[in-house]
Amino acid sequence: MTGHGEGWFALFPDCEAALAVASRLEPRAARTLTHPSGNPFIVGDWAGSVHARNSHGLFVALLGHTPVGAAELESHLAGVREIEALDRLTARLPGNFHVVVEAHGEIHARGTAAGLRRLFHATTDGFTVAANRADVLARIVDAPVDEDVLALRLLDFVPHPLGDVPLWRGVHPVVPGELLRFGRTPTRTARWWEPPRTHVPLAEGAEALRRALDQAVRTRVEAAGTVSADLSGGLDSTTVCALAAPVSAGPLPALTMPSRDPGDDDVRWARLAAAEIDGLDHVLLDIDEIPLFYSGLLDVRGPVDEPLPTILDQPRQLVGHDALLAGGSRLHLTGMGGDHVLWGHPAHHRDLLTSRPLTALRSIRGYRAQNRWSMRETLSVLTDRRPYGQWLADAADEITAPRPAPHSPDVFGWDIPPRLPGWATPDAAASVRRSLREAARTAEPRGATRALHNELHTLHHGTRATRILHQVAEHSGLPLASPFLDDAVVEACWSVRSEERATPWEFKPLLKTAMRGRVPDALLRRTTKGEASADAANGLRGNRGRIADLWRDSHLATAGLVDAERLVDITLRPSSPELRHGGLDATLACEIWLRTI
Repeated sequence: MTGHGEGWFALFPDCEAALAVASRLEPRAARTLTHPSGNPFIVGDWAGSVHARNSHGLFVALLGHTPVGAAELESHLAGVREIEALDRLTARLPGNFHVVVEAHGEIHARGTAAGLRRLFHATTDGFTVAANRADVLARIVDAPVDEDVLALRLLDFVPHPLGDVPLWRGVHPVVPGELLRFGRTPTRTARWWEPPRTHVPLAEGAEALRRALDQAVRTRVEAAGTVSADLSGGLDSTTVCALAAPVSAGPLPALTMPSRDPGDDDVRWARLAAAEIDGLDHVLLDIDEIPLFYSGLLDVRGPVDEPLPTILDQPRQLVGHDALLAGGSRLHLTGMGGDHVLWGHPAHHRDLLTSRPLTALRSIRGYRAQNRWSMRETLSVLTDRRPYGQWLADAADEITAPRPAPHSPDVFGWDIPPRLPGWATPDAAASVRRSLREAARTAEPRGATRALHNELHTLHHGTRATRILHQVAEHSGLPLASPFLDDAVVEACWSVRSEERATPWEFKPLLKTAMRGRVPDALLRRTTKGEASADAANGLRGNRGRIADLWRDSHLATAGLVDAERLVDITLRPSSPELRHGGLDATLACEIWLRTI
């Protein structure tokens, strides 16, 4: 069983043809829910679900983390006659879960608005089948890998809308915030969620955030019974520990992983938090237990459904988890996602130029001073009026140009211009240009403004990366939970006035206000942030021979997407800027992923 993780499942319409297709999953499936006809409906291996059917023939299942029990769900469902009314009802329920609704042969299904829980669909034998994992769906319909999409994943940043595209031909995404309708009517998607349109002062929003986070953490702890948590020393993981400890059945194991970087002071802050937060059992790993970056690249446990650099971190991210599992933990809480939902995007201040120019200019000057941007390059981005489709088409022409400087003023634009690594083949570059230009013909931004577009894009990239690490962890036996990526938490964050949560003058002011009195005051005043660049550099030097061996037998090279000889040469010179800043992690993720599917 999947324990308290997401697991996997597939959804089938009520038809005889689905019987044969669903039977392909039977050797792996641990659970099956059927239609009233007896035909398979939800097939897979998942846990943490609640479902009900009312007297009007409406069925709803919530698959995931939710405090809603069977009796409460039945109460909500009583008297509901229309499937659309049930869609609206489930959108208001707390938790982090998939929703599957069915009425008289029509199925509506969705993941979460934030995107941590996804949905995909495909057509086989004349009917639509959906699943929460693209790789599960690809096996059902025997879909081949799409090498044009794989080439896109060599980019350092995959721009919208191409980041959502699955890696298999014929497998289609349901974009976060949309639901899938299929069954007796033609398959289509529709919006069910929009970002908040009303915005409140920081203090009011902080109280809403504290309540949302508290419920998100409490729901996980009460469902799993025995949990553990990360305690990195950062504000996000400390917040999760502070909220989980009071509701934990016993002392909460709080795991800290030290760094080899002498300038990283995370351990100091983790010790301070562990000493001041009641109910924590601090587990500080020994530095010799921590694998180097790029160690164990071929030891990824189980398949994942897209190639993201998160999978490269598996040996480090999961170190210490076997001991936590042996000690009784059934779910491990993380602070992942905090950076994605709490960091108000700088582009908000560009949007404020028309309504509050003095406030906007003051903040823009702050970002410019911090990052040492020239006036010329800053004005160039701020005065760029290209629509998103034109920006994407122009980006296609520049994918092999020199890489922009880190932390460039492009944050005020539509996105950071994507670049291919120098070892991508001409065929790969041609494929990526075609894909970008084709998408540019119809591409619309994720949001009405550059800021909203960027925040949604950043959020969805973060949930995709976190989701992949969750998949890896499930295979290890100790599932992860990331409460910051619950929809209610995202809404609480984004309901706050942008100029108060997006500021160059303070780090995460919204969370600091929300957690004042719950986490140590000293941590709220912390001005440093740990980062692992020294560990990454050491790992690259220590593992360069093993990485070079990967390129000598490269699946990407066989597909014609990378120049293996050039990669071997560069890898054996790990101090090369081309290797350190040229997109190595994205390429490695694609290579490892190809070897696991």
